[in-house]
Amino acid sequence: MQNKYDVVIIGGGISGLTLGALLGKFGFKCCIVEKEPHPGGYLAGFKRKGFFFDTAIHWLNQFNQEGIAHRCFSFIDADYPKPVPLKKIQRYQTDDFNILVNDNIDDVKAGFLSYFPDEEKGINKFFSHVQELAEASHKLANFARSAQTMTPADKAMFYTRALPAVFPLLKHLKYTGNKGVKKGLDKYFKNKAIKDIFSSESDLLSCLFPLAWAKNKDYYSTPRGGSIAFVKWLTDVNNKQGNTLMLNTEVVSISTNKNRATGVIINQNGSNKPISSKYVIIASDLISAYRKLLPAGIIPERKINLIENAVQYKSGFSVSVALDCPAENLGFDEALTLLFKNNLKRYKHEEADPLHSKLNVLSPSVRDKTVCPPDKGIVSIYMNAGFEKYNFWQTTTDEKGNRIKGEAYHQLKEEIAKKMIERVDKEINAEFSKHILFYEIATPITYHRYTGNHKGSIMGAKPGKENMKNKVASYFTPVKNLLVGGQWAELGGGVPITSKAAMNATLIVLKQENKKMFRQFANYFDGKKSLQELNEVINKQPFTT
Repeated sequence: MQNKYDVVIIGGGISGLTLGALLGKFGFKCCIVEKEPHPGGYLAGFKRKGFFFDTAIHWLNQFNQEGIAHRCFSFIDADYPKPVPLKKIQRYQTDDFNILVNDNIDDVKAGFLSYFPDEEKGINKFFSHVQELAEASHKLANFARSAQTMTPADKAMFYTRALPAVFPLLKHLKYTGNKGVKKGLDKYFKNKAIKDIFSSESDLLSCLFPLAWAKNKDYYSTPRGGSIAFVKWLTDVNNKQGNTLMLNTEVVSISTNKNRATGVIINQNGSNKPISSKYVIIASDLISAYRKLLPAGIIPERKINLIENAVQYKSGFSVSVALDCPAENLGFDEALTLLFKNNLKRYKHEEADPLHSKLNVLSPSVRDKTVCPPDKGIVSIYMNAGFEKYNFWQTTTDEKGNRIKGEAYHQLKEEIAKKMIERVDKEINAEFSKHILFYEIATPITYHRYTGNHKGSIMGAKPGKENMKNKVASYFTPVKNLLVGGQWAELGGGVPITSKAAMNATLIVLKQENKKMFRQFANYFDGKKSLQELNEVINKQPFTT
């Protein structure tokens, strides 16, 4: 560890590691501080008895040639771990129908028509809009730059170029929230059963876009070895660049002077140490940083409340199952199966009741044999779950507000896990539970403990009218040179948003430190400059701090 860096990054998850790798390529010396004993955050996963369990990724997108994730990762290193294209993507399954979404959109449409022939007119209209969004999606990576990185002239040119590309999205934006998405689906369908397929989506675009990605063949599984392959690769890149990755280290406070960030105080092995830097970037939970790491009053309470009360992604409840046989033997394939019930009110699909809420069932070992021992298998069962559900999952709190997991907590999570397993027995394969070697359970309390995310949220703030109106997402904070570079910098989540946020935060630093290189990277970001052209510029004029 050095005493001084160009940039200190708080959080060693996928956001912090990507940000460090991007800045490192431009010559900035970064210190990435991670409180856990291993990097990766949600993507770290865990090992048990020779099985590797992925804790985050059901599928990936934006890794095709036009995708923002591919653009970001290939700039860091063209030989980054490549995700594997999916042919069978996801399955909508109830007691009444089973519709497979694969990489042939005509087959998908035929599946809808086979179950709902009376909805032919609406299905045709729905899939025509899927086609429009598929065409728009190819262009979206060229408009991923944040307006916060632009000059007024840049903005004028940007919006002139962007409007035709994003126009197909605009007519669907108003259909958000339970009432909005119901009204949006009513434009296409009359039959409640077909509308139930999209029962857990929070806006109309979330119903359309997954099928648009299927049309573009833009669905991928994790690289060989699981999502940890990204973590290992990014860790290696940061090490080679000379960045410092500090594990088992907690940021105690962010140092400021005259409303400007000047570094951090860390706690390592029980001892506090100062690190100075020109920039501090929060690639972890923003609410925790505002509440715990900065002097009271430096961030207006109104701003913190706005973020705390934003429309967020929920946390989750997951059961990671090790099998004594290949999952294929029990009928599982590479598709993610969405198990849900017909004729329920929309909110019931998301209320974390294992008997009727939507379950996501996936076998990572079908996609990648390296994640478990030979002739064994893995199945992951997941449902969305709120942090406050079941009276905070039957936990109590200590004097510091920490959640205490007692007997009631452990009993509750075991009961819910067993019900989820019984439902997979009933709705997918009656032999499933007979082949279980062991399973591991994670609750929202678990996710909160390991990630520190507000209420254990899996991704942060959702896209939508309310969050956009309230300007929840921002790269800038009220403190100069204190930036946001993780999930709270953008609306949405996942690896594509991580990539987008890291690239934008890098642009903001470059804009202040090296305007020529800023312009080169901005042109690459906007699709105006090739990767080869950008690398040639960097190699000719290496940046020194």
